[in-house]
Amino acid sequence: MMMDFCTLLSDGATLAPEVLLTPDGVKRDWAIRYEGNRITRLGPSEEFPETVALPGRAIVPGFVDAHTHVGQIFGKALIGGEPAQIWRRIWHPMERDMDEEQSYLAAKWAFWEALRGGFSKVVNYGLNGIEKNTGVHRAALETGIRLVSACGLDEFSGEIGTGHGNKSWSEIEDVILAHIDHCAAHEMIAPSVCCSSFMGNTPETLARLSALCAEKGILLQIHSNEHFPEVHEAILRHGKRPTELLHAHGVLGSHVLLHHTTLVSEPEIEMIIETDTATSYNPLASVWKGNAVAPALRFAQRGVRFGIGSDTTSADGFKNLMAAEACQRIEHALPVADFSCGAAWTWIDAATSQGAAATGGAGDHGKLAEGQAADFMVLDMMAPECLPSHDFEWELLRYYNRDQVDAMVINGRPCMSGGTPVGWETEDLRRAGMAAAVKITSAPDIVRCHGSSDLYRPRGN
Repeated sequence: MMMDFCTLLSDGATLAPEVLLTPDGVKRDWAIRYEGNRITRLGPSEEFPETVALPGRAIVPGFVDAHTHVGQIFGKALIGGEPAQIWRRIWHPMERDMDEEQSYLAAKWAFWEALRGGFSKVVNYGLNGIEKNTGVHRAALETGIRLVSACGLDEFSGEIGTGHGNKSWSEIEDVILAHIDHCAAHEMIAPSVCCSSFMGNTPETLARLSALCAEKGILLQIHSNEHFPEVHEAILRHGKRPTELLHAHGVLGSHVLLHHTTLVSEPEIEMIIETDTATSYNPLASVWKGNAVAPALRFAQRGVRFGIGSDTTSADGFKNLMAAEACQRIEHALPVADFSCGAAWTWIDAATSQGAAATGGAGDHGKLAEGQAADFMVLDMMAPECLPSHDFEWELLRYYNRDQVDAMVINGRPCMSGGTPVGWETEDLRRAGMAAAVKITSAPDIVRCHGSSDLYRPRGN
């Protein structure tokens, strides 16, 4: 049944779906009311004097993408078959010289994909300055998505090549303070600092970055323990593994978000727990371009705060959700006959409420509860793959797809209806984005080791 969700999802609506996914699990014959940008009430439908019935629909929290790089969106198909450490050969050469308009088009395209994939919040990573972020923020405001914005300036170029010559602490601090001011006027945009860990900074500078972020109450994003070369280099330079090094210099803390942590040792997990540091688990990145799978099942069992990130693989929240459980099942559960593998709710919570908490949104958004921001999606439950329904959370994890997203509401604002963004034209973006993508992905320093399938596929077989 076709529904006009832009009309149905008006301010002050009381919605009565077939299924409502709350922090206490699935509720049937319940309703949810939101006014302005906040959820004001949930409960049995019979307790509300008037509701908008949504038969055959489920309302679930919007997904949180705990780690992505919106500036890389046009190059995501370049990584097929590529060995690890693609940031050296593809991402840095591609992103380095993007201007404000290119950054705007890439970000808006990424947010378009994210909305289609069920994401209400995106955590961007990048060593962005004001120029690039002006474009990124414009895209976020136009699409309505919730954004953790990225800024950064490494102390020295190191292996990353983010600048020429060493940067003083005052230069780095100026970039961060300007970024905080740049985000301050926008309710839906939160500032964060990104750095290249010890590859681009001395341990002393990392400690100062962490202290500044803790003082300002913003996230510090750091890639850590992602690939074998990084672990080797940390030990060779500093005599410690990456997370050990961060811990030894007081960098870890509740304001820190470590990305990947695929190669963490047991002592490093203890350090993460001890400091209440959060992590992002990026299962599709492990499948498509990584060295290992993060021990996310152990994270869940031991109380590590973590969310699920796409890392610019696919902005399809359902694909990432399925991969999150599947990777843990293959890597960590099957060898010990753990058939539950944390159960569906572990991974759904990581993709929603826990992901929001790990990325700075604790108590504000990420779950359907009174006082929380009205961030949710409306799902069509009538696809044959999802019928008959016996256990909605397992079905959500394994059988739902992004073509079942009927509507996205973020901060009380309908941002997508019937697969179409609200308030802006996709064809305008498609034309401008495709033109920009040609230039962005043709940067002369980009090197593909695997090569294009069109050129290297054997013929005549």
